[in-house]
Amino acid sequence: MIRPSAPTLPSEESRANPRPRYLQHAGLWALGLVVPAGYLGLAGVYNPGMTISDSAATVLGIWALFYPLYVYRSRRVSLASFASWVAFAGLALAIASIATGIGNGLTDEPYVMPYFIGPLLHGQNPYSTPIYVTYVQYGTIYQVGPVRYIYLPLLLFFQPFLGGGTGYKLFAIATWAATIYLLRKNPFAVIAISQPYVALLAASGFNDFPALLLLTVGFVGLAGHPQKWATYLALGTKQFANVFVGIYYLIQRDWKNFGIAIGVSLAWILPFFLWSPSDYFCGAVLGAQGGCSHASAPGFFVHLNYWVWPVWVLAVYFVPLRGYYHRFTKWVRRAPAGTGSPGVGD
Repeated sequence: MIRPSAPTLPSEESRANPRPRYLQHAGLWALGLVVPAGYLGLAGVYNPGMTISDSAATVLGIWALFYPLYVYRSRRVSLASFASWVAFAGLALAIASIATGIGNGLTDEPYVMPYFIGPLLHGQNPYSTPIYVTYVQYGTIYQVGPVRYIYLPLLLFFQPFLGGGTGYKLFAIATWAATIYLLRKNPFAVIAISQPYVALLAASGFNDFPALLLLTVGFVGLAGHPQKWATYLALGTKQFANVFVGIYYLIQRDWKNFGIAIGVSLAWILPFFLWSPSDYFCGAVLGAQGGCSHASAPGFFVHLNYWVWPVWVLAVYFVPLRGYYHRFTKWVRRAPAGTGSPGVGD
């Protein structure tokens, strides 16, 4: 069975000099910030209207995956002590970003998301009813609309309802911090999830973090005990959660839980699908605004926040993923010799 990574990685105990090395910690943390700072323009107050290029989003996402691996492979510091440093520094960076606007405003989700429940409360289908939102962020007025809801139904309720903006950003930070707390016994995971890039995503108020918290409760657990109820709730929030859970049970060949996951997912979406099949399909499946004719090819690699999902998988399942990597490289080395199949020992 594929389980979340062990609290302490095998090589952690052998790292030299476990005492805190503050200059090294500061330098490694700054290294994690330098690429996001360069691409997001942290030299001044970030302009929420600025468009991040597709290539920049891809570079930032790859960097977010590379950074914790570099820290692990460099063996420059104790992972446990550096994890605490990254977590507290990341939280300070997130709060400072909200307060100053530096590196903030990467999405309009904190201003728009709380209003999507409005049509539902008035008996209207959120997948077919457009909303219009005007908000002020760091002194600039923005207008959003018409936009329709495109996520899974439960996310409508798993968020603040009293307006948006700073309150929603603080909610995103709270769910991100709770995820870090649940991963506190896994230094590699804390470093991956607390790194500066992810901290800035949380500070901007992306709506991925509530779903990631539910998945963490579901698969890592409370006090080491995974909670199935949290997994079932996650299946009603964002579509990436369904993809992860489905692939996880397929790899496990756990057909029972795979079937339950499909059933729970269908239960969450069925009322809205029956309400308006075309609007639900165009919105929640194709991510289209204004009908299926407006659908475009999915651009996973060009969305800043989408990369937080593979970062979470790497963080939580680093040890088994590393085992698969070792077996693959061993198979590659043996293949020319005609051995035929991958080795099973490391």
